Amino acid sequence: MIIDAIQEYIIAYDNLSKAITNDQEKQYFVEHADVSKATDLLENLISSKTMLQSAFELLLKINKEEALYIVKSWYLFRNISRAITDPVEDLDIMFTDIKEILGEEELDKLLKNKKFLKKNMKNKIIKRRLREAIRFAKEED
Repeated sequence: MIIDAIQEYIIAYDNLSKAITNDQEKQYFVEHADVSKATDLLENLISSKTMLQSAFELLLKINKEEALYIVKSWYLFRNISRAITDPVEDLDIMFTDIKEILGEEELDKLLKNKKFLKKNMKNKIIKRRLREAIRFAKEED
């Protein structure tokens, strides 16, 4: 039973990997997806860190508000200094996607938000990593 589930997962993961990185598939998805259902599914992929980059890119394109909410609530407005896993490992790519898809003004607006948790900036490691992620996104063209 477990072996069958693992095999099904591997096949499904491979199929998703091919589809979610195919430009034609992505364009069709953006143009035709049921936004509510697609948002839930993409959030699931993002929260499980399954193809996070592609899932976040698609979410930005179909539901900008929800994508920005994820960045704010998961990374910027909560104390990430005690996170078990690396809390900022994906922010460089997420910030870059925000800049490329929504524009630099939208990225700046996000980064200048008054709710940005100052406690995170008191942790030297988190502060350095956040600055690196911001610098990466700003310099990426």
